[in-house]
Amino acid sequence: MKIYDLLFYVTYKVMQKSGNFDDTPVLGGVIFVGLCLVFNIYTIYFILRGFDIINAYSSKGVYTFGNISFGVSILVFSILYYKRNNRYKKILSKYDKKKLINSWLIIVIYYASTVAIALIAGLFMKKAWIFG
Repeated sequence: MKIYDLLFYVTYKVMQKSGNFDDTPVLGGVIFVGLCLVFNIYTIYFILRGFDIINAYSSKGVYTFGNISFGVSILVFSILYYKRNNRYKKILSKYDKKKLINSWLIIVIYYASTVAIALIAGLFMKKAWIFG
């Protein structure tokens, strides 16, 4: 959870500077953490499908009730996690004491590595490229 806490901290600080989330400060960090959680869950899903542990083929498309409710539930549970006992304030005070590199650099490195790993897992699932 430390990587998600760090990601929450840097996205919270970036959103705080933008001023868009002044009324709900936790939502600014949770949106990006939730997106990363979804990327990581789908990466695990791709790997499990690549090993034929999960066989799930659907022709219904992306915008099904299950997929939308999954995304909303990730967002709701993330908000509840950070709001419980003001956990987000503890995270902010913890990382305010540390000297970190640029927030945008942390976000770009994390997203780039997450997307690259998801891409490789997707190629593994489809048995393409070097996995074929």
